[in-house]
Amino acid sequence: MDPLTHTLSGLAVAHAGLRQRIGRPVLLAVTAGALAPDLDNVMAFWDQFAVLKYHRGLTHSVFGGAALALLVAWPIYRWSGHKRYRDLASLVYLGILVHIGLDLITSFGTMAFYPLTSTRFALDLAFIVDPILTAAFAVPLIIAWRRCGLAARAAGVGLAAAILYLALAGGAKAAAGARFTAELGRRAISADRISVIPRLFSPFRWTAVAEAPGRLYQASVTPRAGAPVDLPSFTQAPRNGYVERSDAVESVRLFLAFARFPWTRYLQRGEDHIVEYRDLRFSLGPGPAANDMVLRVVMDAFGMVKQVDFNHRF
Repeated sequence: MDPLTHTLSGLAVAHAGLRQRIGRPVLLAVTAGALAPDLDNVMAFWDQFAVLKYHRGLTHSVFGGAALALLVAWPIYRWSGHKRYRDLASLVYLGILVHIGLDLITSFGTMAFYPLTSTRFALDLAFIVDPILTAAFAVPLIIAWRRCGLAARAAGVGLAAAILYLALAGGAKAAAGARFTAELGRRAISADRISVIPRLFSPFRWTAVAEAPGRLYQASVTPRAGAPVDLPSFTQAPRNGYVERSDAVESVRLFLAFARFPWTRYLQRGEDHIVEYRDLRFSLGPGPAANDMVLRVVMDAFGMVKQVDFNHRF
């Protein structure tokens, strides 16, 4: 999720009874924990592929998060006046777990059990920016600011509303997936894998992707019955020498290991031979406005790599 939602979620959890029992340091501890896992983003200053190598890895793991909590809690312990370091570390870890949970509901994937496994788990329930979910945390905090006596109750209601909203999103996702599957069946398309991915303003809008041999299908779907389903297809690039050379590039292998629905295109522009990779989980077709997760390898006529460009929004 986005930093604002992570911040508000930490504050909401802290206000739901913890601050009233422990005191103000709990606000700092839980909120710091709710933000701390995204410290891995600093790696992007040195490595353009950090989002694939490190993001939502060790710091987003229930194991790595425990070590991170000990580090983050130390300066709070030194300067907050709270004398129980163990309590502060536990509160920071609680915030980290909230962060991991909010990231799990998105489609990017989170290595929640790293280093035991590098599998990226994703529930595909909410877009990375979800105004409704953000409001579920924000509104109770406004009430808590205006009416301190209602802080715990308001925060609890907000957390319950967030959970209920995600349950409704799960139902909408299932309905959208059923409509997409029915459309594939109507067109006699046999798919090996199908995923339904949240878009901005989900649960009302979803992207559905299906994989068939040598081809991918993608559609924008809604849970509403009767809405038309446009179903463009995307053919994988032929296995020529340039595609094979490109597939051997280390950054490409990294991308293909990350991508859930990789689509490969081969283009020739003048003397340049270009192999382009997209993860249709994030990109809506080949248009220039849909560059959410695109890797391009530019080669000369002899297949020597001239340039590697990676565009992403994460």
